[in-house]
Amino acid sequence: MLNQSKAMRIWNILYPICIYFAVTTMVLYLLQSIVPETADSKLFRQLLTSLAVFPFLYSFYHQDQEMRGKAISLKKWKEAKLPWAILAVTFVVGGCFALAWNNVLGILRISEYSASYAQVQETFYTGRMLLEITALCIVIPFVEELLYRGIVYGRLKDWLGVWYAVFISAVIFGLIHMNLVQFIYAAVFGLLLAYFREAAGNLLGAVTAHMAANLTSVLRAETNLFAFMDANDVNLAVMTIALFGAAASGVCWLMQRSRK
Repeated sequence: MLNQSKAMRIWNILYPICIYFAVTTMVLYLLQSIVPETADSKLFRQLLTSLAVFPFLYSFYHQDQEMRGKAISLKKWKEAKLPWAILAVTFVVGGCFALAWNNVLGILRISEYSASYAQVQETFYTGRMLLEITALCIVIPFVEELLYRGIVYGRLKDWLGVWYAVFISAVIFGLIHMNLVQFIYAAVFGLLLAYFREAAGNLLGAVTAHMAANLTSVLRAETNLFAFMDANDVNLAVMTIALFGAAASGVCWLMQRSRK
């Protein structure tokens, strides 16, 4: 009976991920005749799959919130006072951490050991800024957070408590990216995202940090905004330390606030 209970709990955590990939695969198949896969259409197709899977994920998340007694109506949501200071800090920390951690991975040349990472880069950064911001900085982060910090982390937390949930959800988040570079990046970032969900008291903490991280990646790939960091090794090292320092300061502020 105990084993069945554990098996059911594990299944409850995994099946939303399975549905996510099943819906994604089905939508991509249906899109093949409408929007054939090309180098320029891959990101647009991914945006459409994220929009298609959103109703399923929202339904699971809302059911979980109802079971916890935390579901709120649209009217109450509009009237709720959002923790704007916390969301602002998570946004800044998310952006700083993403820049610094990408610098570290670049210095270590991890990408040289992952051929699939180059393909991901070609898919994401197409030169079409409006599409990239819409897909990578708004829709996809929201959908992924709904799944991994909303459903997966939430169910793990209900079962195993906060700390196990933080680490296991981070590993799962890293694994689903299916290449070495993104596994390392996403697993470490997943630890922060889970903490941000706790710090904000709702999913928006993780969403804002994820959006900020993706925004910095888009701006770095498509503009010269952060080119000064890559000008020489000294600039890169100094900026990496400064960015990690800023991110750590933000996390410390969140910790102090949570103790009050």
